[in-house]
Amino acid sequence: MKSARLMFTVIVTLLLFMSVPGMYMPLKKHAPFLPDYGPLEKEISAYLEEHPGTYGLYFIDLNSGRQFGHNAQTTFHAASTFKLPLNLYLYREAAEGRLELNEELLYAERHLEGGTGILKEQKPGSRYTVAQLSELSVIQSDNVAANMLLERLGRREIKEFMRSLGAKVVDDNAIITCPFDLSIYMYAMLDFSRSYNTNSTMLLNHLFNSRYKDRIPAPLPDGIRVANKIGTWPPEHTYNDAAYVVHPRRPYILVLTSRDTPGYGDTMSVMHHLSKLVYDYQTGVVDRE
Repeated sequence: MKSARLMFTVIVTLLLFMSVPGMYMPLKKHAPFLPDYGPLEKEISAYLEEHPGTYGLYFIDLNSGRQFGHNAQTTFHAASTFKLPLNLYLYREAAEGRLELNEELLYAERHLEGGTGILKEQKPGSRYTVAQLSELSVIQSDNVAANMLLERLGRREIKEFMRSLGAKVVDDNAIITCPFDLSIYMYAMLDFSRSYNTNSTMLLNHLFNSRYKDRIPAPLPDGIRVANKIGTWPPEHTYNDAAYVVHPRRPYILVLTSRDTPGYGDTMSVMHHLSKLVYDYQTGVVDRE
């Protein structure tokens, strides 16, 4: 875990010399200020020890590359957070010319699935473009749209792509993840959005416009933009969120995962506390610079 974290820290720190236009401030020309996140990490660990269930967390300060985790490589059900790497793979394939976003796919009975989304209310037989399905799978977290895209792109190909990014918890036959891996996907999405290829910012914009803002974004001050993807798996009382938070001075990536919790209400209370704790710590770091 230490070697993986060190390698990822080096990669993130090097890549941070490029900025997302209008999203977070570029690094200053002098050496970046390196905050001490030890106190925050300790406070989070102590807080989570007091609450039933298993929680995971991963944090990356995008100005310095500093990062830490809690149960960072513990396995959790990915649920709909899987739609993040799925869509990142989709847009990379499109950027490489191997996929057309205006390609139409047929909605068949085999794609039908309950849960989140709006296509489940439509009768099979209609056609939708890849671009439409991507938007639905992210903004509405539409399961039918995701199933159609998964079939088109290939499960094995997506899983290999996830491994190529450095993900540690990937199974060809199960939808699982860990906080560390979700932070990799979120950072890779930000890096891709800087490529300025055609449609390179579409996924980031979809994440900003996601309708599900009940977790990491919920306790933050009004006007703070958050690009996020949630996941919920009721059988295991799993509630996840992977987010890019546009703090005015110290933007960051925060991933929260959970399982075996008492339920939605208790989990939201924990996630809101952690989200606000991290945001306030970032604000305090700014004050100390």
